[in-house]
Amino acid sequence: MARGILTMKPSQGNVLQKPLPRKVPARAFTLAEMMTTLAIFSLVVIAMVSLQVFGFKMNAFTKSKLKSTTYSLKTLNRIRKQVRGANSVAVGNGDRTSFTADTSGNALQIYPTANEDDYVRFYVATNTDALYEITSADDSPSLIASNIINQTPFEMVDFQGNILADSQEHYAIEMTLQFAQLDFSVPSDNYDYYTLKTVMTPRIQ
Repeated sequence: MARGILTMKPSQGNVLQKPLPRKVPARAFTLAEMMTTLAIFSLVVIAMVSLQVFGFKMNAFTKSKLKSTTYSLKTLNRIRKQVRGANSVAVGNGDRTSFTADTSGNALQIYPTANEDDYVRFYVATNTDALYEITSADDSPSLIASNIINQTPFEMVDFQGNILADSQEHYAIEMTLQFAQLDFSVPSDNYDYYTLKTVMTPRIQ
């Protein structure tokens, strides 16, 4: 008995047809949208630039402050160390070649030993607004600090901080240094003023 294969063909009416894609017309930005976008972008750029400039200013400001503080502390420690270890200390007025003792003035003369021919002198030069150091062995000035605006930085005081009228056996040295440090120069020169003040006493007293 012969077997046949039965095949069925779908009618044309039963075939599923996919819908044709709809063409969406291209749409451009309107003038109002473009202006709004540019305005927002401009605000973002201005904010970023302003933040960058502010960061530069803060960095320069902080750097100047830290530099001034370090500079002042080095000056303080250098003089205070020599005063505390000295045999005696005299305040007065002087320069590279001379010194006259007084209870206040622009110079400080330190005697490390009982020999008065052996000394270290610190003095503020009024023509350069700078603090210098010389020794009895070498009278070549060594720059210690610059931009000092006060002309009488050294004073002899008693235990209460009162300026002495004349020399006494027991005393302390009050040092006041007023600085004018250039903070920044753009758009114009701007100076930062600060004061370094300390009281020192020779340990031999």
